[in-house]
Amino acid sequence: MEDKNFGILTSIDWNSNFWKALPTKEDLQNSKFGYVEEYSITHTYLNFGHNEFASDIDGYFFGLLPQLWSKTPQSKNIRVIFVKSQNWRDKKIYIVGLYLFPILERKLLPPEISGATTREVNIKALVKDIHLLKNFIELSPTNEKKFLPKGKELGKQGFNYLTRENVLNIFDEMTKLSPNDKKLSSIKFRFLKYLKT
Repeated sequence: MEDKNFGILTSIDWNSNFWKALPTKEDLQNSKFGYVEEYSITHTYLNFGHNEFASDIDGYFFGLLPQLWSKTPQSKNIRVIFVKSQNWRDKKIYIVGLYLFPILERKLLPPEISGATTREVNIKALVKDIHLLKNFIELSPTNEKKFLPKGKELGKQGFNYLTRENVLNIFDEMTKLSPNDKKLSSIKFRFLKYLKT
């Protein structure tokens, strides 16, 4: 199986309410995302609200990955998208969650929360394949080398493609930090099972 462009690592703005509710005023004020800075709103606030809010009739839940809005990944091999975010309080970047077997689909959704605007979304996955980590992975110079293709650095304005080896290394680190996370184990199992097909 081809390694190239097997997964993606992409960014979203920080949400102190863990992307299950609207971000705080401080989150919006400290965002480095141009759209959020300009309009003081974000559309990523429910990216991991899949357990609190309804999925569609087919069992899919939608989120927004801003870096994939204007640039569509040019690969048919993408099977997992890892989501990172910079905590403005400690300035550190963390992998916070993932979408397994994602489907890119742009649409508008009505506001699910009072006071929110219409939500722009561009990714969906089955609820069982979306996961917010119990223990975030800090991206450090040491583990970046394992998590990114050789010679690549974290994308500042765009996303990073990941090889199969990178994806497996990230999953292994997730398991190491959260060995009792049953949903993570289930997602990792389905991913490994896919590799054998």
